[in-house]
Amino acid sequence: MEILCRLPVKSLLQFKSVCKNWYALIQNPDFIYLHHDRATSIAAARNTDCLLVKRFLNGGEGAAALSFVPNQTPVEDIDISSTGLDIEHVKILGHCNGVVCLSGLLNSTIVLCNPSMKEFRILPQPSYKNDHMSNLGFGYDPSTDDYKVVRFAMMSTDARIGGIDKKVQMYDLSTDSWRDVDAESPSESGFHCSYYCYTSWNGDCFWYAHRWDGGDPVIMAFSMSDEVFEEIPVPEVCLLEFSEKKLFVLNDSLAMVMYSKWWSNPSWFSPEEYLLNTVDIWVLNEEDIEVSWAKKFSIEPFQGLDWALGFRQNGEFLLQSSCGQMMSYNLYSQERKEYEVHDQVRGRPRPPHIQVLLYTESLVSVKRRNEVDGYVEL
Repeated sequence: MEILCRLPVKSLLQFKSVCKNWYALIQNPDFIYLHHDRATSIAAARNTDCLLVKRFLNGGEGAAALSFVPNQTPVEDIDISSTGLDIEHVKILGHCNGVVCLSGLLNSTIVLCNPSMKEFRILPQPSYKNDHMSNLGFGYDPSTDDYKVVRFAMMSTDARIGGIDKKVQMYDLSTDSWRDVDAESPSESGFHCSYYCYTSWNGDCFWYAHRWDGGDPVIMAFSMSDEVFEEIPVPEVCLLEFSEKKLFVLNDSLAMVMYSKWWSNPSWFSPEEYLLNTVDIWVLNEEDIEVSWAKKFSIEPFQGLDWALGFRQNGEFLLQSSCGQMMSYNLYSQERKEYEVHDQVRGRPRPPHIQVLLYTESLVSVKRRNEVDGYVEL
């Protein structure tokens, strides 16, 4: 076990055919947990964490791809054609323990996948459907060792259908089914959340939420274990000075990145003149009884950066440039680096936004029981 848990997933999938004992070991939940924990620790110690990136080809004018981007080239693309999702309109909802949740913008298809094992599961359609897009979040429930997707709808696109929809539903990977959740929807509290939750942390999903009545925004958290919503206040400074607010995880803490943007050259077709104001990074402090925020980093403005993407374990702050390329800014050394993941986008005021998440491979299977490969003795 100590030897095998240090090996990559690709090798372990091959070793399942060596003998029945190895097959049983590699399938064992305790071994799967040990392997992922070891891989995460090694990636952090060696700065070899891998990025899962939705990137655009041909300068954003053509197709898109979902790709692994390690520290070393080449970039490895992931084939998701079997899911029926249009990669150009796919959103990455988040990931937990190597399991990634994908959703289509143009349809209601939701897919769980383990890209390191090339496994995909298309979720069944919920019994209750909406005529408008639902809010979605993906996370892991440590109390039941289960992966869950939560969905709730906000304002209907057609006022004749009843206006605000208050139903909250949950998908459980263990049962492969949807169920109603007895939780007060944010719409009942007068909030409107962004449609997709891209941040999950410690078994919770997080959305930046606005009040219907124009009051102060909050962070809306949903606990995958308790299955309830909770309001978290935002730092007071973000209510006045910043136009963009993004939630990420930084050093195993919930972080909020806040910044404003303006054009140093007012020409609409000069994206290279697009400038970020000072970027402030705040971290949530949960040691006190009351929730508090502390500003950890402040980055001076520099030209050509457009969109915050997330953080790597080595202190790199990932951003998208105004030309559509992915860049990094080291929070400690102030070093800047560019990732050659797709073509530059020149002459466009708003290149398409790429998505990035920090990925560690795992052996967690998303296959249904009748799809799991059996042991074959060679």
